[in-house]
Amino acid sequence: MHLRRKREPDVVEEAIIQQKAASLHPLLGWIVCISVQRAVDNPFQPNPPHSYLAPTPDDERDMLERFWHDVQQFVDRRERICWITFNGKRFDVPFLLARTLHHGLAPVQCDLLDTYPYNQYPHCDLSKLFEGINLGLADLCALLNVSNPKEYGDGNQVQHMLETEGIEAVRRYCEADVEATMQCFARLLPLLPPACQPRG
Repeated sequence: MHLRRKREPDVVEEAIIQQKAASLHPLLGWIVCISVQRAVDNPFQPNPPHSYLAPTPDDERDMLERFWHDVQQFVDRRERICWITFNGKRFDVPFLLARTLHHGLAPVQCDLLDTYPYNQYPHCDLSKLFEGINLGLADLCALLNVSNPKEYGDGNQVQHMLETEGIEAVRRYCEADVEATMQCFARLLPLLPPACQPRG
């Protein structure tokens, strides 16, 4: 006869949270952080990054509501926005939509949701500019002489960062990523259509 040790409920719950934090599947994971950065006239001089945080799965719905509320403000003002991401069309936007719908929320209908791979406006996904070469963000930063944001961590390390250093470490990592993405965008402007060019 084999006896199984009973698992403590807290240990089981902690294991589930760890699995979710580590997962890149929208049914198993949650969005821990969304970082954004705005450059009104000059991508070489953007505003400081801003982050929306969900340290636990229970915080995710509130974070998503705040994010979409802020996006709605831009839509209501009818501002011309070029949304800039790195791999956002293939990963970030679909994951964001899946998690939004999971909570019964409605995403704001905005140009960020344009995931057609061959348009660079209104959603400019920098990873699509070099699709045949398979460059990651760290590679693109090295190519363009931009500081490597991966010194702060990697997407696969979010669970470990959250457990060992807390949500502020995740914020630092995500904000370093968006700052590097903005710097790469600024250096890639000669390759981008007129609609992506600064207004000033």
